[in-house]
Amino acid sequence: MAGLPDSVRRAPTAAHAFATAAAAAGNRPALRQAGAVLGYADLAGAAGAAAGWLQARGIGRGDVVATLHDRSPRAMIAVLAAWAVGAAYVHIEATDPDARVAALLATTKARAVFTDERNAGRLAVGAPPVAVFDETATAPYRIEPGLSSGDVAYLVCTSGSTGTPKAVVVAHRALLNYTAAFFERIAATGLDSFGLATTFAADLGKVSVYGALLSGARLDVYRREMTLDPVALAADLRAHPAACLTYTPSQLEALAAEGKLAALLPRKLLVVAGEAFPPRLARAIFAARPELEVHNGYGPSEATILATMHRVVPEDADRPRVPIGTPLAGVRARVLGPDGRPVASGGTGVLHLGGVCLADGYLGEPELTAAKFAGFGEDGTFYRTDDVVVETPGGTLDYLGRADRQLKVRGNRVEPGEVEAVLLDRPGIRQAVVTGESPEAGGPKELVAYVTGTGEPAGLVRALREILPSALVPSRLHFVPTIPVNLNGKTDFAALRAAVGRAAVPPETGEPPRTETERFVLDVWSDVLGRAGIGRADRFLEIGGDSFKALTVFARLRRTYPELVITQLYQHATAAELASALDGTTVPAAEAAVTVVEL
Repeated sequence: MAGLPDSVRRAPTAAHAFATAAAAAGNRPALRQAGAVLGYADLAGAAGAAAGWLQARGIGRGDVVATLHDRSPRAMIAVLAAWAVGAAYVHIEATDPDARVAALLATTKARAVFTDERNAGRLAVGAPPVAVFDETATAPYRIEPGLSSGDVAYLVCTSGSTGTPKAVVVAHRALLNYTAAFFERIAATGLDSFGLATTFAADLGKVSVYGALLSGARLDVYRREMTLDPVALAADLRAHPAACLTYTPSQLEALAAEGKLAALLPRKLLVVAGEAFPPRLARAIFAARPELEVHNGYGPSEATILATMHRVVPEDADRPRVPIGTPLAGVRARVLGPDGRPVASGGTGVLHLGGVCLADGYLGEPELTAAKFAGFGEDGTFYRTDDVVVETPGGTLDYLGRADRQLKVRGNRVEPGEVEAVLLDRPGIRQAVVTGESPEAGGPKELVAYVTGTGEPAGLVRALREILPSALVPSRLHFVPTIPVNLNGKTDFAALRAAVGRAAVPPETGEPPRTETERFVLDVWSDVLGRAGIGRADRFLEIGGDSFKALTVFARLRRTYPELVITQLYQHATAAELASALDGTTVPAAEAAVTVVEL
């Protein structure tokens, strides 16, 4: 398998590209999860049957179909079905709270929802219609006539500064341009398998999904709990080696912190994206696998998955920053200063992106679209990323930070205003400011909230988890007397952090441990979370815990309790419950509803 076939490059839509790849692949493996494998012919048949269900309900070109699944091959079947009838898809994470799911369905105006047995009961009866897959159904994969590259392929929902998510509209032409440009950029050949270790709702997951299904390769879909367990993931990779894997930097570092990095790497190609790539990670990767091809990818959803790529080399480990690289084919990059003019080589400015890569804007938000997608005369339309970069004399881009308040937290795009709006809607909260902070120098950012008013942090965090996706829930929440401002009337974050740092350490009011196992669990939690006074009844996810910190807790606990599985950390939310399970007095449930930070 040399890469993307020329016939796929010329396809009018991604549906046509898949059909071409599937015809060439026969019944070669298309989707794998654990021991279950679906061949390309069977995948096309399952997608054809699902497309028939959509057609029977009058759903077609111009409509939106939602997928709400646990991380599963069923999501890919739903996508292919939507494309066959000319509809776009939007993937909604099953870990999102019910209020968030309802908000996304309303924002995207979905006409139908494909889901699974576990999530079907979360959806209201009536419109939009809901389908749970019939695994035995099959029909020819027929593509609606007249579809074109200008039709919408998918929507991707991102955090919105006004308090509600916004939906980026991506056409087939942009998706196909990205896919072709990706295969043109990489050196590796024979990529016969891709691993999906991140959420399909975000751009990084699409690198693996489209890389596989539009080229005829196998897509390995790892269950969410496996992507939180380095031992289980390494075992699966050992049994079913993946040629290409994609990770966020913080995800890969968290997985490798207590394990062997080499066991978590692919055979041929590693793509790292979603947040800044620390040079220390490059150093560790090349120490583990010096021959591996590694790329640092960058790109907002508005420029379709990845807009630039940089092949990482050992010398990058000694640089202050790993570059984000040069534009892919079909992408035009301009670095503009405050006056709107291009900066000189070596100067700092805001990155603007244009070309075939551009999305069509934001669904139902013409004013926001006009503000972010601006015309530059004969040069065409460019998207203002608000990312500050510097362009080297050789044309390579270095990412320096943000020009606005938007954050990248564990690979997730977060608008602080959305979190602030939800906080201010809670009773007793007068002011709220949300920012990103690194607990240690060079470490990944965490979401931190400062609020004035009445209440207690754990209860407020619990309320946020009922409304916001896990990635938007602050890891730390501080009640402060006032929000200090500077001479310009803006929040003085330095003064705010200093005030919290000077505050007296609260008394240890948490309920003390009753057993040696509880004491052991609390000691691990305190060390990982960097805080004292945790009680046996405190809940890990409400006192600053997240999935990456849970990985560290898991690794440390499993040294003493080798039979521990990652889902037990989420089934048993308090230290007392977890200690009881470790002592063998609690029988873990067969299936867990895992609540995690989206990767």
